[in-house]
Amino acid sequence: MKVKQITFLLLSCTSLLTNAQRIEVGLMAGGANYVGDIAPTMVASETRFARGIFGRVNISSTFAFTASYFRTSLTGTDQNFEFNQPRNLSFKTSIKEYAGVVEFNYLKYALGILDKKYTSYVYLGFGMVEYTPETFFENAWVDLRPLQTENVSYNSFSYVIPFGIGFKWNFKPSYSIEANLGFRKTYTDYLDDVSTVYVDPAATAKDKGTPAMLIADRSAELNNGVPQNGAGYRRGNADFNDWYIIVGVSLTYRIFNSQKCPRFY
Repeated sequence: MKVKQITFLLLSCTSLLTNAQRIEVGLMAGGANYVGDIAPTMVASETRFARGIFGRVNISSTFAFTASYFRTSLTGTDQNFEFNQPRNLSFKTSIKEYAGVVEFNYLKYALGILDKKYTSYVYLGFGMVEYTPETFFENAWVDLRPLQTENVSYNSFSYVIPFGIGFKWNFKPSYSIEANLGFRKTYTDYLDDVSTVYVDPAATAKDKGTPAMLIADRSAELNNGVPQNGAGYRRGNADFNDWYIIVGVSLTYRIFNSQKCPRFY
């Protein structure tokens, strides 16, 4: 009977240790950039610092599930593109991203003694992004969403599809370094507060005030106070939603269970 009890306890301890080794926590630091109505292509000078935390469950040496929280900001200005300069719009938006992704390791990765200590991987998932577009106007940052510059009410949250590629290196039993390039397809065209057409400036001034009218069409700032766009003129392109990109380096820690098997004498 004693042999059976010892065997059961040893197997239980082994199972606990194995499960503990499947869990990782990590910190990420890197940069973020944006593509949308104010930046049809990425502009290197608009890259902003990104940081985040995440937890991972290694389902097997091939698959893992990761839940993450990232923060960054996105910025853009029409002055980066000659063909957009007369429009004269600009923005910044704070980003808070909550996501879960499934990862596929190309090599059998660091769960068993015969597994690789490194691998490339791909991932795909689903998440939510909270965003707050602002613009700099009269020496202050102004929240754009309440102004409804295009007479459109949009939410401060959007669904997001994160996907990308990366590389993991388990350089010590408990620690790994990772590099990651991730793309974010959003389901909003208002990260930059630009999407459709200009609205009637007189109506905007009446409903939202003169500052809202001036912010909605900033071409006047380059033309002696005379706006260049009327109601119905194209302001953005509603056919394509906004994207953002995050590239980063992470340090992860694999949790080992501190519970030890009982000693037998």
